[in-house]
Amino acid sequence: MFKMIRIGMIIFLILATGTITAIAQTDNRPTPPFFSISDELTLSRPIPLTFSETFLRFGNRGRDRIFSDFGNLYQKSDIKNYGLSLLGAGILANTKMDRHFQNWYNDQIRCNFTKEFSEFSKIFGEGKIFIPIVVTTTILYRFHQERRYFVDENKDCRNGEVCHFIGDFFDRTARGYTVGAPTLLATQFVLGSDRPRDGSSYWKPFQNDHGVSGHAFIGAVPFITAAQMTDKIWVKSLFYTLSIIPGWSRLNDDAHYLSQVLLGWYLAYLSVRAVSETEGLKPLPRGLAIYPVTEVNSIGIGLIYRR
Repeated sequence: MFKMIRIGMIIFLILATGTITAIAQTDNRPTPPFFSISDELTLSRPIPLTFSETFLRFGNRGRDRIFSDFGNLYQKSDIKNYGLSLLGAGILANTKMDRHFQNWYNDQIRCNFTKEFSEFSKIFGEGKIFIPIVVTTTILYRFHQERRYFVDENKDCRNGEVCHFIGDFFDRTARGYTVGAPTLLATQFVLGSDRPRDGSSYWKPFQNDHGVSGHAFIGAVPFITAAQMTDKIWVKSLFYTLSIIPGWSRLNDDAHYLSQVLLGWYLAYLSVRAVSETEGLKPLPRGLAIYPVTEVNSIGIGLIYRR
């Protein structure tokens, strides 16, 4: 029964994703402002709207943001990049490389300290804790923002005030979850791998739902979002480093293989980058982008620079 429900959810999400992507790519309407209201409005006092007006504006702007996010993620270049990451993960998963790495880690690295640290760090990947918090905060922030429709010289969110920064952070994190969820759910079930403590890493389509680490995806999205909201290299590097820790905790706990953790983290990166492109921000400084590299006997991650 659970599998039938999950298959139905996956089919629905895939169809919805395709529809949203098609609309986003064919919609020629001007992109709405996402950080604040139009520059044409320069009032210094708030103009309270009615509930129905606020709800309508909230829905329209939210729809446009989501459509743009999906259009950015499910474009040819990102689909190609994730396809390459699947190819690299497939080499790890369908050979003995995943198991050998897991055995090496358990023998050489795992200890009482990593076990205790993992107990703490895996909390950041708990969707049942963070997703409701992020989504609820986002809805309240955006609804209040539409309700108080104004530009204040001292509280313009483009100036980086804390209240707006935190609100935008939660908003972009929620959208990162939303845009990446269809691919996450689909690949988890389609690949069908086991956990290290339960079986092999070999792909067994539709036999299980551990092909991609959900903890790695959920835990990485907030940190990558924070990294892409700052221009300071050292802060950006810190958050990117922290984004790895939730996925690592699953590796340490024998809950996921390396290939499954890498797929979850990379999907989080692509999802957040799609949101950053909607916001008109550069995901990495100076045109840098991360992409997977696959060779006959090796895999890795590369950086590419575009002017």
